[in-house]
Amino acid sequence: MTYQLTRKQPRDFVAIDELWPAADGWPQYYPAQTVWVFMDEYRAELPGDEDYVRIIISGGDHTGWQYSRPLAARQEVQGVLSALCLPISEQQLQRLGFKAWG
Repeated sequence: MTYQLTRKQPRDFVAIDELWPAADGWPQYYPAQTVWVFMDEYRAELPGDEDYVRIIISGGDHTGWQYSRPLAARQEVQGVLSALCLPISEQQLQRLGFKAWG
């Protein structure tokens, strides 16, 4: 799956910013039992910055799951994105290596 990156800031690029269907069991949902799926990358150009590519999946305020790797591992992160099955469950995210936050 290939996504067109949208420039958000000089070094930030957003690939996905969408609501996707969610499985039962999430503590919170967005409308119509969906979760927010966000994928972006940051290209470090300033001294001391670290680049990354990440997927964030959230069902509500201040909680969710994140999968983040250095930008050089972009294909790995895209592979994890492609492995997501709908509807998305928290158990699936754990198996794929996402880390809980919030």
